[in-house]
Amino acid sequence: MTTDRLYLDHAATTPICAAAREAVSEAMARWANPSSPHAEGRAAKAALEEARERVKTAIGWDGELLFTSGASEAIGLALRGFDSVASAVEHDAVLAAVGQESRLRVDENGTVQLPSIASNRRYAIQQANNETGIIQPLATLGAEIRNGGGLLFADCSQALGKLPLPDADVLVFSGHKFGAPPGVGAL
Repeated sequence: MTTDRLYLDHAATTPICAAAREAVSEAMARWANPSSPHAEGRAAKAALEEARERVKTAIGWDGELLFTSGASEAIGLALRGFDSVASAVEHDAVLAAVGQESRLRVDENGTVQLPSIASNRRYAIQQANNETGIIQPLATLGAEIRNGGGLLFADCSQALGKLPLPDADVLVFSGHKFGAPPGVGAL
């Protein structure tokens, strides 16, 4: 019998990978405020923008990228204060941001069922569910949402690095799901 522990909860969080640990260590050596005009501040700003471009390239995203403290913060920024609805099987942070009365039904397989689409409404749908494993058909759902004038918000926290990014209007992810330290996410 082996004494090595087998970790089977990668859907919750993953160990920090060596490259991420090294990048964090290098960034901590640049302690300057990236908003400051002095040389150290400009160097920190350049490092921040380089990191942003590296992440965008790594995930194949050509839109804007806002670093956050995690997916929960990104979700709040993207959904709170907007006309938003979410599937009944979303992460608690999504459900809290859209409110109790704003739920989309799912069928017996866990696939989101869309009602008539409201123009300018944000439809929050996970790309992949960490509990059931279902992968939502975001290409189909996104086309329906856009045809109705809505916006697709995709929580890609469980799928980033495992599945191609969906064609969505807004994406969020959490770094600790794929080797980054806790407290790192993006919108």
